[in-house]
Amino acid sequence: MNRLAATLATAWLLAASPARAADDCTDLVLGAWQGPVLNASKIETMTTMFTRDPAGHLTGRYHVRDTPPFDGTLTDYRPTGDCEGDFTWTDHFGSGIVHIRFDPDRNRFIGRWGLDQPDPDNIFDGHRDSPPAVS
Repeated sequence: MNRLAATLATAWLLAASPARAADDCTDLVLGAWQGPVLNASKIETMTTMFTRDPAGHLTGRYHVRDTPPFDGTLTDYRPTGDCEGDFTWTDHFGSGIVHIRFDPDRNRFIGRWGLDQPDPDNIFDGHRDSPPAVS
């Protein structure tokens, strides 16, 4: 039984190793962030919370302080480079793509959102003053 458990644990670790390497940066971004977002041609304040879903995928939720305020989700994270990737955003206005470049060393992220692709003028940024959440 111990030999079987050790074999299964080793197989699991080997299978998970490439994914863990890609997640090293994203582990540092878990938690709450504050920042500006372009919403209906004006800049609003937004709170974004990054977490992991039960399967371990990076996911998020955001709250925009508009009148009235509204919430949205960030799903389907697809890494596009070192410490950056695309999410699908969804809220009561619809859905689209947001590209986020994380800079955990500076406690910030730079994002741009759009419908079919991110628009350079559509900001979706965040910063925090506290250390990253421990996962």
